[in-house]
Amino acid sequence: MKTYKVVPYVANITTKETTGTVAQKLELLINDFATQGWTFESVEKFETVVDDPGCFGINAKTSTAFFQLVIFSRLT
Repeated sequence: MKTYKVVPYVANITTKETTGTVAQKLELLINDFATQGWTFESVEKFETVVDDPGCFGINAKTSTAFFQLVIFSRLT
């Protein structure tokens, strides 16, 4: 049987950094979990709806948020 671990991933970079920096940060995350016995499975874009009730219902709105999730697995 496999056990899965899902980890949110946000690569905060400065304007002087490149997409290579994002890749390096993801690589570090994957390697860190690999040393703990987890196997990298995939990176997924996850979409969710966020309800903001506003203040006493005034200015209530709904928006969409996107997240990157890194999925790992290991045999248990």
